[in-house]
Order: sequence, then C-alpha cells, then structure tokens
Amino acid sequence: MATRTEGSGMTLREGAGRVVLAMAATGESAEFARLVRAQLPGAYRLAGFLLGDAAEAEDAIQDAMEKAWFAWPKLRDPDRFGAWFDRIVANVCHDRLRSRGKHRVLRLDDTIAGHSSADPFRDALARDELGRLIRNLPPDQQIVVGLRFWRDMSLDQIADRLGLPLGTVKSRLHYAMRSLRQQLDRQAGEVRQ
Repeated sequence: MATRTEGSGMTLREGAGRVVLAMAATGESAEFARLVRAQLPGAYRLAGFLLGDAAEAEDAIQDAMEKAWFAWPKLRDPDRFGAWFDRIVANVCHDRLRSRGKHRVLRLDDTIAGHSSADPFRDALARDELGRLIRNLPPDQQIVVGLRFWRDMSLDQIADRLGLPLGTVKSRLHYAMRSLRQQLDRQAGEVRQ
C-alpha cells in the first residue's frame, strides 16, 4: 500500500496517517486513530478491487475515514470497529459505482497510451478477464463478490459488515456467480467457433 498520491509526493498511508493524526490531535480519540490505522490496508485493497482505480480507491478511503470520524461518537461497541468501518467503505464504494453510470469519465491517458503501470488495480483488472466481467455486475453484487473472494469473508461476515440479511447476501452472490458463469460460457463458445 505504498501508492503515491498524485502531486502530493505522499503515500496513501502517509496521507491517511496525517488525516488520522490531525483528527486524534483534537483530543477526541487516539483510539480512533489506532483502530482506523489497523483497517487501512484491507480497506484500501477492497476499495481498489471494487473501484478498479488506485486514485479513486484513495479518495474513497479518505471519504470513509471522514464519515467514520464524524460517526465515531455513535459507535456503541469499539470491538466492532472493523465491521463498522468495512460497512462505511463498502457504502462509499457503492455510491461511487452508482454515480459512474451518471457521470462517465474518459481517461485520455488510457485511450492514448493504454493502461498506466502506475495504477496497480487498473492494470491487474485490465489483464484479468474475470476482473473485467466483475466490473459489469451491478454494484451490490460487485461488493458482495469483493468481500467474499477479495477479503475472504464468510457469508455471515458479509451480512454483518453490510447490515443485510444473510439471504440477501446469498442471493446477490448467487446471481453474481450465475452471471459470471454465463458470460464466461458465452466467451468460451465464441472462442470455439
């Protein structure tokens, strides 16, 4: 997670660390800083997987940290911070995925020069056919697939993290897997012909 943020010369960890330290410096809670630091690596990987873009993942984590900071006083059980923060990250990513349909951005560097090797998420997903197919899933399904296979969570953990009934999580995963299977079968059929 040593990705450099564009123009700042800082890594995400350094930038996030400064935000967290500034928050904790207010005297509100050094505990918040400790807890969020422990969650940053996994949260960044999840956001990167879901969003497919390192810069957008960094922005999503910053947004999630800000939301978590303002909601921190409402957290009743600090032992559940990880689940609570994952839910915030997933919601921020979900909002960003939904807004992509409304605001399409054409990246000129991708159009002209192919994929940038400076963005590990974009490069990995561009090389990975399954990653491209996952991008075509609805955001709710992308999040469940990401938590299940990227974060290696059980279905019960996903339901807990997202605040959803277990049946809803199972359904989203089922439909996502069925869609991926159909797309892969369709591509395999095209290759054989």
